[in-house]
Amino acid sequence: MATAGETTDWGHVSTLHWQGQPLQVRQLGCDQGPPLVLIHGFAAAAGHWRANAPAFAAAGWRVYGVDLLGFGASAQPFLIQDNRTWAQQVLHLVEQRIQEPVVIVGHSLGALVGLTVAVSRPALVKALVLAPLQDPTLLKRPPRLRRSCCRRGQRLLMLLQRWLVPWRLILWLFSRPWLLGLGLRAAYHQRHRVDQSLLRLFSRPCRRSGAARSLAGMTMGMGRRPPQATAPALLRRVACPVLVLRGQEDRLAPEAMIKAVAQLRPDVPCRVLEGCGHCPHDEDPKRFNGTVLAWLRETLSS
Repeated sequence: MATAGETTDWGHVSTLHWQGQPLQVRQLGCDQGPPLVLIHGFAAAAGHWRANAPAFAAAGWRVYGVDLLGFGASAQPFLIQDNRTWAQQVLHLVEQRIQEPVVIVGHSLGALVGLTVAVSRPALVKALVLAPLQDPTLLKRPPRLRRSCCRRGQRLLMLLQRWLVPWRLILWLFSRPWLLGLGLRAAYHQRHRVDQSLLRLFSRPCRRSGAARSLAGMTMGMGRRPPQATAPALLRRVACPVLVLRGQEDRLAPEAMIKAVAQLRPDVPCRVLEGCGHCPHDEDPKRFNGTVLAWLRETLSS
């Protein structure tokens, strides 16, 4: 069950437009506090930070959460996008609404987006928490040079995905409570946290009219990323302080990914939260929040 008073509908809700597309933004905390941006993972929304935003706000932070394009209550256009596109949306929030350097805490895909923001505009990111960082490229060897005909064939296959893959059927199945519940319980080690509020958070965007075309666009975009847009390349370039958090029982971002991060950046601390799966921020929020806040106090005061 959810903690008393805990809700996915936290903070003041407003709309921010990026390239004509509406993005839903949540804000909580004192207007004079230092800004902290929460970036959700794949298929989630800012409401997934239900147990974290209030705690960070209570600690004095001015907390923002944004529904990335294609997710939550934000627009769902057909747009071939990847982590660089989502990073532009976060940067738009920082530049237009916040207007000062921020701390970023990202979950899964959101961690990859936050890492992309920190590399593309280092002056705007004071510190970065990757909780966890998930990118399949961390498990792959560097790609070999492909012949141009192979690259053209790959591009054609990616374009055909929009028409050949039954996106609507996939989303319809995913939005069914029984199947969605199974998926979330596979991601969560603390399965009692998979409650009705969480199921609604994930299922509602799947039922919107633009969900299928939006999913097609983001799947095509992530599959066509150049090497410089992948986690290994971005990790080599990030300059701000970084903390990596991972649930010990995480099956979606396996230990091999964290080992790859450690090999690429041995200077980056990685802390494992026992008894948690892929969503440590929601499974054990008290420990997660305490770990992040303690690290930020130590890092930003030094």
